[in-house]
Amino acid sequence: MSDIEFRAAWRRQDPDLVGDARKFWRTLDVLSPEQIEERAGQLCAVACRGSEIIAASTVHLIDWPRLRARFAYYRTIVSPDVRHKNLASRLCVYSRDLLGHWARENPEERLKGLFIVLEAEEFRHHKHVHLPVGRQLDLDLILVGYTPSGHQIRVVWLKDATVEF
Repeated sequence: MSDIEFRAAWRRQDPDLVGDARKFWRTLDVLSPEQIEERAGQLCAVACRGSEIIAASTVHLIDWPRLRARFAYYRTIVSPDVRHKNLASRLCVYSRDLLGHWARENPEERLKGLFIVLEAEEFRHHKHVHLPVGRQLDLDLILVGYTPSGHQIRVVWLKDATVEF
């Protein structure tokens, strides 16, 4: 997996990268056309092998009163042929660091971390999913609750995050 390159997309308005992401999502056939358009405006980062996108992350900012903080609601889609190779986690680390840098440059946005719902079935078998604080690469995935359908809600705090009282 050393031939993988990560590329930043968050708030860069790169039409070529967004177009490639749309093509990636259409090829996988996992999102509706409406979802593709919505996610195109939320593109955070991509993982590429050569010129081909093999994974993409999206975020949109949410305020979560329960934790008194603002989070980037994080989603990722990985091409089936490269799953189970830590690519999702590596892209999450890259995205977290990218957003952390953006948050420091834009303190008025008050971004504190990533909000992640673990929906993929293959995650149910990972060791870190059964721990309240799962460690995956350089990520502390902290369990904070469950969705009504039973999926775990986890947060990843930015490295310099603080909370208000």
